[in-house]
Amino acid sequence: MNISDWLVRNASREPGGTAIHFEGRTITHGELLSRVEAFASALSSMGVGAGDRVGLFLANCPEFLIARWAALRLGATAAPMNIMFQAREAQYVLNNATPRVLVTESSQLALIEQIWPECPHLQHLVVTDAEIHGAQSFAALERDWAGHSVPTHECAPDDVCDLYYTSGTTGRPKGVMCSHFNFESLLRYEQVIWNMGPSDHTMVALPLFHAKGLIIPCLLATYVGCPQTLLRRWDTRLVLELIERNQVTFFAGVPTMYAYLNAFEDFERYDISSLRICRVGGAPMPVEMQRVFERRTGAAIIEGWGCTGWTGTSNPLNGERAIGSIGKALGELDPSINTEIRIVDDDGHDVPPGAEGEVVIRGDQIPKGFWRMPNKTASDYRAGWFHTGDIGRRDERGFIFLVGRKDDLIITAGFNVYPREVEEVLYAHPAVADVAVVGIPDGDKGQSIKAFVVRKPGIDTSEAALVEHCRSQLAKYKAPRAIEFLDALPKTASGKVQRFLLNGASTGRR
Repeated sequence: MNISDWLVRNASREPGGTAIHFEGRTITHGELLSRVEAFASALSSMGVGAGDRVGLFLANCPEFLIARWAALRLGATAAPMNIMFQAREAQYVLNNATPRVLVTESSQLALIEQIWPECPHLQHLVVTDAEIHGAQSFAALERDWAGHSVPTHECAPDDVCDLYYTSGTTGRPKGVMCSHFNFESLLRYEQVIWNMGPSDHTMVALPLFHAKGLIIPCLLATYVGCPQTLLRRWDTRLVLELIERNQVTFFAGVPTMYAYLNAFEDFERYDISSLRICRVGGAPMPVEMQRVFERRTGAAIIEGWGCTGWTGTSNPLNGERAIGSIGKALGELDPSINTEIRIVDDDGHDVPPGAEGEVVIRGDQIPKGFWRMPNKTASDYRAGWFHTGDIGRRDERGFIFLVGRKDDLIITAGFNVYPREVEEVLYAHPAVADVAVVGIPDGDKGQSIKAFVVRKPGIDTSEAALVEHCRSQLAKYKAPRAIEFLDALPKTASGKVQRFLLNGASTGRR
């Protein structure tokens, strides 16, 4: 199998049908397939083949999707990277994924030039929006290889098609290995539960380097053969304009995006009655925010849940919903879907309805593990069940409500941040003796990051200086929004920081 055959299927059914709308341009199914075939030929000429990785370090654009599908056609793996990464983060991912080719844009070249000497596996650089000495032009490669094609590699179901990086408890990103079978299963499930078809039209406003952006609005459109409107970056007015103009029926976003839409002063000027489904994930959706949006649009916000690379629950499209819940296990919504969820205690025993426990899941869409992290894979995948680290409860109707994390994950505007990564950067500052990072409530963002810092004796520093230090080492969303200075951190007798004493409130000391 090879899920790039979805493109072949769409081009055979409707070669002139619209596949992608992007910045006033339209790409048909037939054109998309031809461009993927050409770029796959170009990648093959660079030595890319089955089992290799192709890095993607660029904002939303058709070239991102063309390069991804081309890699998959060859039996290679696409490895997207967060465009907000700083050099330290990008270098780690490149040396972990070891792509032979990196597709990027001119805005990232200064960073790439800085770290390339430390990335010995990286052999080719392809730039999408400029002619750069020492790099290959995406457009030129498409022209040179136009009309060429390479056979689609026949993959095993378990072969990895996408390597999506997410943060880990160690503070380092971890690569989630999503297989062809995982995505074939997941997209079929999504088509079934949301009744999607060729007459729908999705909007891709989430970043494609984030699995939620690629899978739910983007790959779903390709799987069912409907058009998708792709945005380079978020713009509230443009989102509303394009929903109206292109008659978008399916929108997926994080709660922050819905907050921007609710607050937009000209909201009522736009006719977005074409919306049929609005999907939300990435962070808990405030109940009042959901009610305001649904009242103003008439569209249903469908809250669900998953981790990087998969979806495990959804509120039903038709019938009873439970606002504030993540819905039910997909297998409970449709008997053809192979997905089961349990709520278990620390010993792995099921807890009764209403009791809290860890949410564990198994199903055909669940990825096979973490790239080059066998110990982490073994600890999280046990006896056929993936242990998510999320704490939840299930009511008598089967609806699941999340109540927190087993660890200290911070979710800010839909992005996952683990405290240890930020703490390590702060520890590297010469004025910092001790530090603890927590998430504090922050309205539409869900949480923001706050650091509690103990300064070294005789060495002074300021809040602004430490924030700037973090911003120079980390993606912007990972940098603390506030820093409070303490004489000492609250700790247990064994020396562990008592984060619960810091979460959500100031100690009143500076």
